[in-house]
Amino acid sequence: MILETLKSLRWADYFLYAIIDPRELYRRIRQKDPDPFFLSFILPAAAALFDIMALSLTGAETDFFYYKLSYGWILVFIYTVFKIVVYSSLVDVTAQFFGCRGNIREMLTIANFSILPRVFFLPAFYLFAVIDFAPVFFYLFLSILFFIWYVLIFVQGLSEMHSIDFGKSFLIFILPAVFTGVVFFLCAVLLIITGVGFIIS
Repeated sequence: MILETLKSLRWADYFLYAIIDPRELYRRIRQKDPDPFFLSFILPAAAALFDIMALSLTGAETDFFYYKLSYGWILVFIYTVFKIVVYSSLVDVTAQFFGCRGNIREMLTIANFSILPRVFFLPAFYLFAVIDFAPVFFYLFLSILFFIWYVLIFVQGLSEMHSIDFGKSFLIFILPAVFTGVVFFLCAVLLIITGVGFIIS
């Protein structure tokens, strides 16, 4: 059964539509032909590996590079999946707050496939790193560019998932980040005030 699915190449549609039509991507996810949930975790794994390789291009390499590609890759992959699960859960809760149905499995699948553009980061950055043409600048510039691409895929998939307009789906996507940022900021302020109070006393 698995071999037949691989030969049919139906699984490749998920990767294709993540790039050319995120709304169709969600329709395919909903159809589950084949079920893309576990398949989608290939992308965080690939993105973690390529991120390590791209970052390594910005400086001189030592023997530690091989540790980064093995143990470092496992660590970054686990951290990436953790971030995806937490943020997807927050987005799913926010969507339910707005009256949409909850489906964390589909939300995670959309979030994973939204990472696909990150796989293209390495070849895009490689040219600037090899010719040593402002590699740090282009690393930051391309990071921002590919993050925007990730957001566009995620938000369009979210919009199609809940049959809502782009603006509302973007609001659902961004609110958890704003809320988390405010909480961390308040915690930092309170921590500083407590520390200053401790030193003064």
